[in-house]
Amino acid sequence: MLGFIVNPVSGNGRRLLVWKRLEKELERRRAIFRVKMTTKQGEAKKLAVELLQKEEVSKIIAVGGDGTVNEVISGMKKANIPCIFGHIPAGSGNDFARGHSLPGDPVAALEHILSGMEGKAIDLFRVNGEIAVNAVGAGFDGEVARVTNEAAYKNWLNRWRLGRMSYIISVIRVFLSYRTSRVKLTVDGKETRLEKVWLVAVANIPNYGGGMLICPKAVPDDGMAEVCVVSNVSKWSLIRAFPMIFNGSHVRHPGVRFFRGKQIVIEADRELKVHVDGEVSASTPITVEVEPRSQLICG
Repeated sequence: MLGFIVNPVSGNGRRLLVWKRLEKELERRRAIFRVKMTTKQGEAKKLAVELLQKEEVSKIIAVGGDGTVNEVISGMKKANIPCIFGHIPAGSGNDFARGHSLPGDPVAALEHILSGMEGKAIDLFRVNGEIAVNAVGAGFDGEVARVTNEAAYKNWLNRWRLGRMSYIISVIRVFLSYRTSRVKLTVDGKETRLEKVWLVAVANIPNYGGGMLICPKAVPDDGMAEVCVVSNVSKWSLIRAFPMIFNGSHVRHPGVRFFRGKQIVIEADRELKVHVDGEVSASTPITVEVEPRSQLICG
């Protein structure tokens, strides 16, 4: 049996329309399924636990964006009952879908899930006890995530399927007042002191913030985290270089450094906002640990 978790409210109701399409397709195929609708942020985690503990589901499918992906997988890990995860993208960023080459069309994504293909195992991150699926960001992008999630224009742009633009607008807003910090980055026990740091991003997939290629070499099943640090760059140099992140060419910029490891500790001379899969949920200092190949997905 299939278990679906759907957020019918976020995205100005677009996810409910997506679900109605999927429901018709499931009924046409005479599939056996259960569906749980969320009513508030954070509820998907609890619903995932309920599906695993009370229903005999073989797969749990999240219909929504990257925040829903995080909540559902967090619930699956909490229940500690083996199950395959599936995703039908219906959010503003959909980085999980991009990072794992999943179909963007909902019905095509459902077909992919129902195809019977064996699941593939991917890495997860543990961040101060929380689960991260895609990425963790400290500093500038943590502040951008906070501003984006609180902005009225996010819902308006989602309505017109321009969710990526909300992130870009927030980047410009935060850029005007943001100040850099000193950071001590420890990767697998090796310390690096960094000055004038804009951001530290720890990624499991290349995609970030609605399609930007923050860590182009990130691989979701290699047991390692890819770390991108942007530092010692003036504001105007940073804004000129910003478009490079959309095709990954920022890797050649002198202000960008990369690290790889299984355990990453980020400490700063002031408290930095930290986002986990796009949701601000922590502040520095943080420890990110890789849990290798710890979740099966429909890949």
